[in-house]
Amino acid sequence: MNEKDQKIWAVLEVRLQDLMSLCDERKQTIESLTQTIQRMEADYRTLEAKYTDLLAAGYITSADENERKVARKRLSDMVREVDKCLALLNG
Repeated sequence: MNEKDQKIWAVLEVRLQDLMSLCDERKQTIESLTQTIQRMEADYRTLEAKYTDLLAAGYITSADENERKVARKRLSDMVREVDKCLALLNG
């Protein structure tokens, strides 16, 4: 192997090391973003549940009788669903 080939190999090795470092950095960034997405999805589910609860509370405290009836029916349906789930878990 002559001197020119050695220089080419040296440059190739350096560039390969740079590429591997960049790949590791990107992998860490992807992992970090994935964790952030998972946290945001969990926060979204929590906020969505709170929003649903607030809507139900708003319907219950509403002055309109029809809205209260709808809210009561909705809550009864939810309780029945929970009861079914519990029965499945226990049975």
